[in-house]
Formats: sequence, C-alpha cells, structure tokens
Amino acid sequence: MKTNINTQKIKDLLDVSTSQLSPETLDHLRMARTLAINHQRTRQSVPVLAWIGGHHNGQNTHSLLSKPMVWLMGAIFAACLITGATYWHNYSIEHDIADVDIAILTDDMPINVFLD
Repeated sequence: MKTNINTQKIKDLLDVSTSQLSPETLDHLRMARTLAINHQRTRQSVPVLAWIGGHHNGQNTHSLLSKPMVWLMGAIFAACLITGATYWHNYSIEHDIADVDIAILTDDMPINVFLD
C-alpha cells in the first residue's frame, strides 16, 4: 500500500507544535540536535583516504604514508595479485585430470600406464 505524504502539512503541524513549547525546551532541543550532528561528523572515518592523504568532509587530514610509500604498497599488492593468479592458473592446469579420465574411459590409454 503506497501512501502519499504531504510534507507541507507535516511542516505546518510541527511549526504549530513548536510554538506551544517553552523557550527552554526549544533551546535544549537545539543543543541536543547540535550535539548529535557534531557527534555524527566526528564518527565518520575514512582510513584509506587518510592514508593516501585525501581530503574528506572538507577537512585537511595529515597523511600517515608518503606518496612513494603508497605507490610501493600498490605495486606490492599488484605483484602479489599477479603471482597468486599465476600460481592458481598453473595449479589448476597441473591438476586437471579430465583429459586423462576421458582417455582411460574411451580406451585410448591403458590404465596400467598411470599405476606406479
């Protein structure tokens, strides 16, 4: 069930209800809202951007790593990724025995060739 919400009516109702509150209560509500917004802003963390010296939330963060160090870490990661992919590819080719199984099942090779 889809309901259309009239935001203007809600705004008007909230405006009327805030006019019935005491000024002290309104001040406390404003302070609570401000504290909640400030707390939310300080809880945002972007460690990757901080490591590479990026800017987030309009604040200038100090980089924990220099730019050459970031490039070195990226190169090491890429090398590990390429090495792992190559190893996995070679391992899967060496241990692919489907061709041998097909040859045995079709009697193209005798089974005693593979027995030690």
